[in-house]
Amino acid sequence: MPDNPDFLPPLLNLDGTYEEIMERLYAVFRRDFIERRAIHLGQNVTFNGVIDERSQGKVNGFWHVVEREDPTEATRLFDHERAKRLPWAKPIMENPHHKEIKFFFYEETDPRKGIRHYIWLEKYQYVVILQRKPSYYVWVTAFYVDSWKTKDLQKRYERRIGP
Repeated sequence: MPDNPDFLPPLLNLDGTYEEIMERLYAVFRRDFIERRAIHLGQNVTFNGVIDERSQGKVNGFWHVVEREDPTEATRLFDHERAKRLPWAKPIMENPHHKEIKFFFYEETDPRKGIRHYIWLEKYQYVVILQRKPSYYVWVTAFYVDSWKTKDLQKRYERRIGP
């Protein structure tokens, strides 16, 4: 992978025990999204802030950006590639018009999802997806873009409705 763009922090070091890694990741999440809200196009970005019995004392929105669905079971698995890019999420949300980013609106086929903002750092294989609400945005997800997902994102980009 090429060097990071100048507006992004380094990838997170994920050496250590599972517990150490989760605490390091949650510290980034807490700093970037709980203590100071992210701003996208002048409006706050929110996330799923529920803490339930499965969330190990961390908000559910955190787990959604460091884990991925296991297609063979009804569970989620830690995603190393997704997790180490967590420090990129806020700067990408706040700089969608940066020259390194493909920023576009896409109307999802499920009408309940509506129009979403895709902030795709294509060259660096990472995407952040936000859902527009009347006066804020909801952070839907962010993930490392595998080769199979690149084709899907490129199709969405070609069918974008703006900008």
